[in-house]
Amino acid sequence: QQQQQQQQAASRVQQGIAGHGLKTPCPSSGWQYIDPKGNTQGPFTLMEMQQWHSMGYFRTELPMRCDSADRFVPFGELFPHPLIPFQSYPKRPAPGGLAGLR
Repeated sequence: QQQQQQQQAASRVQQGIAGHGLKTPCPSSGWQYIDPKGNTQGPFTLMEMQQWHSMGYFRTELPMRCDSADRFVPFGELFPHPLIPFQSYPKRPAPGGLAGLR
């Protein structure tokens, strides 16, 4: 029974990583964005991103990612409503550029 519970927990974690809405912690480091001049900035910590967000620095169209393996997507797509930016787990793009497919 314990093994079955562990397998279910592992399955839930995998589903959360795939972006299925489970309460997975927001990545604590590796945050990058592309500034208005086209330069990649970062990586930054989650705390830095939370502070800058609270100051209103991130526009919804700002290209951003939380892992260097991901492609950049607009900030508003990483945290669509009702997700809370830098508190909820971001809606990361699907690997291989298939973000529009579910």
